[in-house]
Amino acid sequence: MANKNRILYLLEYLRQNSDENHPVSTAEIREAMAAKGCPVVIPTLRDDIESLREAGYEIQINEQEGLSTTYSWLDREWSHPELQILVDAVASSQFITVEKSRELIEKLVNMASPSFRDSLIPQILVSEHVKAPNQQILLNVQAIRKAMEQDRKITFNYLTYTVKKKQVHSHAGTPEEKYRVSPYATIWNNDRYYMVGYSDKRQKVNTFRIDRMKNVRSYTSCRVPVPEDFNTQDYVDKVFWMYDGREVTVTLRCKNHLMNQVIDKFGLNVNVTREGGNTFDITVPVHISGTFYAWVLQFVGEMTVIGPESIRSTFADYLQQALDDVLGEDL
Repeated sequence: MANKNRILYLLEYLRQNSDENHPVSTAEIREAMAAKGCPVVIPTLRDDIESLREAGYEIQINEQEGLSTTYSWLDREWSHPELQILVDAVASSQFITVEKSRELIEKLVNMASPSFRDSLIPQILVSEHVKAPNQQILLNVQAIRKAMEQDRKITFNYLTYTVKKKQVHSHAGTPEEKYRVSPYATIWNNDRYYMVGYSDKRQKVNTFRIDRMKNVRSYTSCRVPVPEDFNTQDYVDKVFWMYDGREVTVTLRCKNHLMNQVIDKFGLNVNVTREGGNTFDITVPVHISGTFYAWVLQFVGEMTVIGPESIRSTFADYLQQALDDVLGEDL
């Protein structure tokens, strides 16, 4: 049996142990093959190498007069910079557990050439206390995507934390009272995984944190069709980061140096309606909520809402409430 797998052992040995800067000799290969229980003579080894090359694998043969022939595996699907980006993404992702992160990083490192494995360590560090405590989120994502493939609704419990840091079912629900939603998309935003779908109870499209979902199951009913006027990318660009609330087109006046932040949120196609002096105006559709006002407030003195008047008034009320909360004795 070992001899039947000889060429596979050879392929794996070359992939794991050689690259352009670390060629392996005929003697090293023969020793490794013998350890696998399939000793090989030099002519057979040469034939096997040639068979792999004919099959499309990029193997460099290094021959010099008076020296042993060496071989280098050059057939790498992923470059070192590409693998480094993936390793950093896995290391920094909060929804991946510490254990799973280490497992995935090990697999990514094994895809690199020997020259770079020692240096392929995470360049982004995240405190372990913010990493997911278990792998439930990965199972949830799998269940959601399977339901979408089968055009099915899903049911699930939705959890929230009490002041005692205990998870309970949201809206005072019970395990028997489940959400029933038609999933449309999963979104990774601000290092969190979300599901966008149509809620039977709320009769509209809503966003749900996947790490707060529990007991995700496919339902017997087919999904509610995606509304004709619903576009996932548009939802992400205009709505998602502002969360829920009625959609209103607002005009914001911003200091010039805030253009980077504006483009980060609204993209390069943001509608700049006025430029002049040290400020510019943008007109954008947003979902009005406390999250939107809080985003504007972080640029206090440098960004403000200038229209429509109803939103300016609501924003003023929001600011007054925040001031009352700070100055008041009790919340």
